Amino acid sequence: MNNFEKVFPDSGSKKVLLLNRMSDPSMWVVYIYKKILFFKKKLETYWFTNKEDAVKFAEEYGKKIQD
Repeated sequence: MNNFEKVFPDSGSKKVLLLNRMSDPSMWVVYIYKKILFFKKKLETYWFTNKEDAVKFAEEYGKKIQD
Protein backbone atom coordinates (compact mmCIF):
# COMPACT_ATOMS: atom_id res chain seq x y z
CA MET A 1 0.00 0.00 0.00
CA ASN A 2 1.28 3.47 -0.89
CA ASN A 3 0.92 6.88 0.68
CA PHE A 4 -2.48 8.50 0.15
CA GLU A 5 -2.46 12.02 -1.33
CA LYS A 6 -5.39 14.14 -2.47
CA VAL A 7 -5.26 17.72 -3.72
CA PHE A 8 -8.35 19.86 -3.19
CA PRO A 9 -9.39 22.81 -5.40
CA ASP A 10 -7.24 25.86 -4.88
CA SER A 11 -7.51 29.59 -5.40
CA GLY A 12 -4.59 29.80 -7.80
CA SER A 13 -1.96 30.82 -5.25
CA LYS A 14 -2.82 28.33 -2.47
CA LYS A 15 -3.09 24.55 -2.53
CA VAL A 16 -4.77 22.20 -0.01
CA LEU A 17 -3.19 18.73 0.24
CA LEU A 18 -4.51 15.80 2.29
CA LEU A 19 -1.82 13.22 3.11
CA ASN A 20 -1.73 9.86 4.89
CA ARG A 21 1.70 8.22 5.13
CA MET A 22 2.36 4.51 5.51
CA SER A 23 4.94 5.26 8.20
CA ASP A 24 2.09 6.55 10.43
CA PRO A 25 -1.22 5.31 9.00
CA SER A 26 -3.35 6.55 11.90
CA MET A 27 -2.56 10.23 11.22
CA TRP A 28 -4.18 12.31 8.46
CA VAL A 29 -2.43 15.58 7.70
CA VAL A 30 -3.76 18.60 5.80
CA TYR A 31 -1.08 20.92 4.40
CA ILE A 32 -1.77 24.41 3.04
CA TYR A 33 0.82 25.58 0.49
CA LYS A 34 1.27 28.94 -1.19
CA LYS A 35 2.76 29.05 -4.67
CA ILE A 36 5.57 31.59 -5.08
CA LEU A 37 7.12 31.64 -8.55
CA PHE A 38 8.49 28.11 -9.04
CA PHE A 39 8.37 27.15 -5.37
CA LYS A 40 5.74 26.29 -2.81
CA LYS A 41 5.83 27.44 0.81
CA LYS A 42 4.10 25.47 3.55
CA LEU A 43 1.84 27.92 5.40
CA GLU A 44 -0.21 25.72 7.72
CA THR A 45 -0.46 22.11 8.90
CA TYR A 46 -3.48 20.44 10.52
CA TRP A 47 -3.42 16.92 12.02
CA PHE A 48 -6.39 14.56 12.31
CA THR A 49 -6.90 11.03 13.62
CA ASN A 50 -9.57 9.96 11.12
CA LYS A 51 -10.07 10.39 7.41
CA GLU A 52 -13.64 11.76 7.53
CA ASP A 53 -12.70 14.76 9.69
CA ALA A 54 -9.62 15.50 7.58
CA VAL A 55 -11.55 15.36 4.28
CA LYS A 56 -14.36 17.54 5.66
CA PHE A 57 -11.88 20.14 6.92
CA ALA A 58 -9.90 20.17 3.65
CA GLU A 59 -13.07 20.60 1.56
CA GLU A 60 -14.33 23.45 3.75
CA TYR A 61 -10.90 25.13 3.75
CA GLY A 62 -10.73 24.82 -0.03
CA LYS A 63 -14.15 26.46 -0.37
CA LYS A 64 -13.07 29.25 2.01
CA ILE A 65 -9.98 29.93 -0.10
CA GLN A 66 -12.04 30.19 -3.28
CA ASP A 67 -14.40 32.80 -1.78
